[in-house]
Order: sequence, then C-alpha cells, then structure tokens
Amino acid sequence: MTSNYSEKSNIRRKKKTGLLNKIMKKKVLLIILFLIILPAMAGLLFSFAAKIALLDVFLSLTPSEKLLSETNVLILGIDATRGTHRSDTIMVAHLNTIDKEVKVVSIPRDTLVYIPGIGLDKINHSYAHGGIKLTKKTVSKFLNISVPYYVIVNISGLEKIIDKLGGIRINVEKRMYYVDHAGGLYVDLYPGPQILSGKKALGYVRFRADGEGDMGRIKRQQKFLSELARQFMKAKNMARSPRIAFELLSNIDTNLNVREIIGLYLSMRQALDFRRVAMVSLPGKDLIVDGIYYWKPDPEAVKDIRINFLKSEIPEFRGNIIKDKKTS
Repeated sequence: MTSNYSEKSNIRRKKKTGLLNKIMKKKVLLIILFLIILPAMAGLLFSFAAKIALLDVFLSLTPSEKLLSETNVLILGIDATRGTHRSDTIMVAHLNTIDKEVKVVSIPRDTLVYIPGIGLDKINHSYAHGGIKLTKKTVSKFLNISVPYYVIVNISGLEKIIDKLGGIRINVEKRMYYVDHAGGLYVDLYPGPQILSGKKALGYVRFRADGEGDMGRIKRQQKFLSELARQFMKAKNMARSPRIAFELLSNIDTNLNVREIIGLYLSMRQALDFRRVAMVSLPGKDLIVDGIYYWKPDPEAVKDIRINFLKSEIPEFRGNIIKDKKTS
C-alpha cells in the first residue's frame, strides 16, 4: 500500500513539474517574442514616420507648377444633413502656381444670376437643377472665366475631421446664440479666441442670426477654411493619423486627378507659408422680388474682381449680370 501511494505521489509530482515547465517555457517564449517583435515594430513605426518626413520634404521641394498649371477651381460646400441639393458655400479659387498665390472669391448663395436653360434664379439653385455640371457652367458664364476644375465638400463630414485634429482655433467675434430645431442647428458661442470642437465650429460657420446675414457668414467661412487648411497641412497632423486624410477624401468629390490634387495641395501650402492668400466677397446689394430675397451683384465690381482676382480665358459674356433699370 505504501509503495503504491508513493508511486502515485511521484507521478502527480512529475505531472505538476512538467506542467510548470511548460508554463515557464511559454512565458520565456513570449518574453523572447516580445523582445524580438518590439524593436521590429518600433523600426516599422520609425520607418513610417521617416517616410512621412521624407515625403513632406519631397513635396516641399517639388515645383507645384509642374503638377498643376495656373487655373481656377470651383469649391462647393454641400450640407448633406439637411436633405437639400443646394450648395451652401460657393467659392472660386484662382491658383497662381508660379507666384505661389491663391486668390479666393466667395459668391453669396442668394446671388441673382442667369442659369443656362433655367433663367434668372439664385446661383445656389443651379446645383439643384443640374448638379456640378450646370453649376460650373453658371459660374463660368457669370464671372466670364474658365473653370475647369471643381471640389465638392460635404460640410457636415468636416465635423469628425476637426475633432480628429483636436479642434480648431477660432477667434469668435461676438456672442452667437441661435436654435433651429427643424434644421438641427444649435449655436451657443461666446466671444474670444478658443478651440472649437467640430460641432461648435460648424455652428460658427452656419450662424446667420445677425444683421450681417450671408455676408457675415461668408467672412466666417473664409476665416474657418483658412484656419482648417493651415491646421490640416501641418506635417504633424498629416503624419499623426493617416485616417484624417482618408476621412477628408471620403467627404470630397472632385475631377482633379492624383497628380493635380498634389499640385493643389502644394499650391495651397506654399501660398499659406508665404502668406499669399487673398479672399474677397462678391459686392452687391439686397434685392426683394415678390417677397423673395436675392443678392444683386454690382456689375463693375464683378468685372474688377475678374481682372484682379481671376484669370479670364473666354470672351466676355454679356447679359448674365443683372443691371439696375436706370443703367440698362
């Protein structure tokens, strides 16, 4: 009996010892794997960061004029959350890739223009009637310029991007409070420089409940877009999270190819670095027709803007600017 008990004890001891040995081996293997993989992972991360840095240097040294010639780009901001097909933001950017300059003209969305095939109407209605094709044609004829490229931005999609950037620094000009339950808009901002979240930043851009109306909104749009571009183009933000770039691309539609997109990026970056970005809003005055509000552009001001801000490549088009009765 004693020998049987002793044999069983020895067997249990051996099994226990074998199990402990297996556990120790697994721990040692895990430690070895960890020590091998960690430097490899660190190497990969370092390699990725180095490639981003090298790409940044390469792009900085690449002449933008070889990637994208001097041109005009139509920029539309579409707010998909409202279920509308009208463009809330309409801008034309002139890129001078040789002088490293970018000039931006903002067109109020209520501007009264001639829409080909439709007639006199608000310029933002052109997108609802014929999408980007008709909008490009309308803007081109209205300003008497060639507009070969377009960029459509989903404004509501910028909220996530701003949050991933850590917010956006904006100097809020005044107290802003507005609630629109039907439109899903809630704005509650106090004056002063501050970092706004994506939701608050879009509220700042959309705010119109003051005496400035759409012109004040355009000024805020310009300031917001300048700051967003400046923050996005910082190398640390580009390298920190490639998802930011993918998020941005998923909210943009454009007819620019990859080469031209790089050229656009370089032009914007160089213009920002050299502080050669100029912005202007289309001058005009209020006009009420049958109870409907319009912004009636000043023909002479439009002509001056075309000459000083935009590149005219097509013969001057007559009949697209609504003149005063006394001057017609």
